[in-house]
Amino acid sequence: MATPDVPTIYKRKYSETDEVTLSDLRQAYRVAAQLVAKDGDKYLPLFERLDQEIEAREHQENIKAKAFKIAKQTKSQQPHNKI
Repeated sequence: MATPDVPTIYKRKYSETDEVTLSDLRQAYRVAAQLVAKDGDKYLPLFERLDQEIEAREHQENIKAKAFKIAKQTKSQQPHNKI
């Protein structure tokens, strides 16, 4: 006998190898904050983990922006030697 089709309640947005976007992390952070406000400490570990991940991503973006800025400045300051 064939198994009946089960309706999809939730479909993952990302595969196992995809990186979650910062925008989606921020949305989850807002939802987690509402859960903590409503249900207390039960969801605090989730909120804390999202907070740490967002801070790490923002720090990484800031460091990368600095590196690009320095690389651009360095490139424009290098003498152009013709051989």
